Amino acid sequence: MDRRVLMAGVGAAATGWLVRHRTSPAVRAWKPGGGERRRAGPLAVRLLGGGEGVITALLHGLTGSGEWWGQEYDRLGGDGCVVVPDLLGFGRSLDLDREDFSLPAHLDALDEMMAALGLDDAPLRVVGHSMGSIVAIEWAARRPDVRRVVAFCAPLYDDETEVRIHIARLGPLEKLFAMQSPLAERTCALMCEFRTLAQWLAVAISPEWPVALSRQGVLHTWPSYLGGMNGIILGTTWRDAVARLDAAGVPVVLANGAPDPVPVAGRAAALAERFGHVAHLSHPAAGHDLPISYADWCLPLIATPTDAPTGSTNEC
Repeated sequence: MDRRVLMAGVGAAATGWLVRHRTSPAVRAWKPGGGERRRAGPLAVRLLGGGEGVITALLHGLTGSGEWWGQEYDRLGGDGCVVVPDLLGFGRSLDLDREDFSLPAHLDALDEMMAALGLDDAPLRVVGHSMGSIVAIEWAARRPDVRRVVAFCAPLYDDETEVRIHIARLGPLEKLFAMQSPLAERTCALMCEFRTLAQWLAVAISPEWPVALSRQGVLHTWPSYLGGMNGIILGTTWRDAVARLDAAGVPVVLANGAPDPVPVAGRAAALAERFGHVAHLSHPAAGHDLPISYADWCLPLIATPTDAPTGSTNEC
């Protein structure tokens, strides 16, 4: 009897997972992106497109990888080169020996990437999701020729209290790691030690995400996670970066999903009211999955007629 009850419970759980997985907007929308994969400086990158046009860099969020930007974003390669890195310490840029994953380290790695690709002087559009949005804003503010910044679901926080409140709403693992407790560190260490098992556990507890992305989500270390959380998400220098971009006349688009628990309510609107070159938009249905689940809504925000080619040729 107990065995039958157990099997029935397992079957019900599996059925529930499958239903949630197959009906998930992110799972239904996402397909793997294409392009050439290579190393560029310290980063693993995926390259698409080429020819005349603005370079588009797509930056993923905390615990993510460049795989987040799926097949729909390959279309950006039609009018220029697209560079999709795995940020320092994440995905295929995993570095088991490195300790420094601060914001300056991330920005330096991106600069090295552009130099290694021979794109240092190219005009640039910078796009980010979640933590990658902050990196995008900060990086764009120090690059010489940026035409546009698009930040999806940006965690633009003013203090640690805001971080804890908003990040904890994402899910059990996010809540655990946001605490930065000894338990969180030990859990991360176990995930690193038994990474293949951790990948499948991540799949099991995240039916709302494509399997490939759930598996990629454990390709980091405790230092790289802390660097992202403490050095980037907990940082407050993003306000100065937004001000510098506005002073330079660089358009900054802040796009959120209305139900997304990560952005601070009203912050994007307040920034748009304060800065003349900042705009904010909200998708009524999207959560933190905005760029994956609603790429058709996101793509026009990235590629606009104002990002005119300069006549130069950029080979990816």
